[in-house]
Amino acid sequence: MSDELKIVFEDVKEKFDTVIEAFNMVKEKLDRHEQAEEERFQKVEGSLDRHEASLRKVEETLDRHEGSLQRVESRLIELNHDLNEHRNNTELHGKRKNRHYLDTRGK
Repeated sequence: MSDELKIVFEDVKEKFDTVIEAFNMVKEKLDRHEQAEEERFQKVEGSLDRHEASLRKVEETLDRHEGSLQRVESRLIELNHDLNEHRNNTELHGKRKNRHYLDTRGK
């Protein structure tokens, strides 16, 4: 080989080495970035799992409270009905008594 060809070959080899080195640096940087993103994803996924578990507990609690609330509402309706019935009976009894009192007084 001629000296000029050897010089060109060495120059090309150096440039390929530089390209390979740059490629390896970029690959390492991408690998670090990928690893960091994977760790971040795992943290977010773990946090999401914990939040989902908490949400399920809240939903279960709400379901229990909803049942209790329905029983309270039902009892309040009964009490309201009883109170209205008592008022009606008391008013009717009070009116009868007052009429009788007025009738006997007026005579």
